[in-house]
Amino acid sequence: MRRGLGTVFIAIFVFACSADLRSGVNDYELTPRHGVPAKVMLKGCHKLVSVAVDFDGNGDPYQAQWWRCGSSNPNRKKGRFPISYVLIQPPRSKTGGAGITLSNAGSSDEYFLEAPQRIQIDADSRQLLLVSGRYYNNDQGTTSCLLGPVRGQFECWSRPETEKILEASSRKHDKSLFRKVDDFLSGQNLPY
Repeated sequence: MRRGLGTVFIAIFVFACSADLRSGVNDYELTPRHGVPAKVMLKGCHKLVSVAVDFDGNGDPYQAQWWRCGSSNPNRKKGRFPISYVLIQPPRSKTGGAGITLSNAGSSDEYFLEAPQRIQIDADSRQLLLVSGRYYNNDQGTTSCLLGPVRGQFECWSRPETEKILEASSRKHDKSLFRKVDDFLSGQNLPY
């Protein structure tokens, strides 16, 4: 009897701790939640990507992991859609720092998460993490969160700031690609 009661309390505790990690049914935005899901919740999931992100620019990166639970292919008839979690865990040097989670849980029938991308900020060595969700209904486009520190906490950066940083990052990438092609065509980057 006592063992059964303990199991019930553990189940209630796990559910209560993970309840704030799940989005509401009508919450379509990616919102960072403090804490990480219990390992029990991720037991049947697959870790797809692990990325080191230096949010502070000090060479001590956070670890971001992309997990997918369920099949990668949605099945609308059976109501089965993959649920993804992006977990960000602080470095060991940040004692007492809580992890952050972004997920499509609660909205998994609306959109799926794509692989998170590390974004370098031009001005310094700090990095941000772009987490994007693509809607199953193509007319709705995408939703995204450029995650980084805002006033001492991790939040999604504002849309105008996000667009500005992504545009600058895109131009930098295109510029370096064209420079490499130009160097190769002009013979400056030949192996001999």
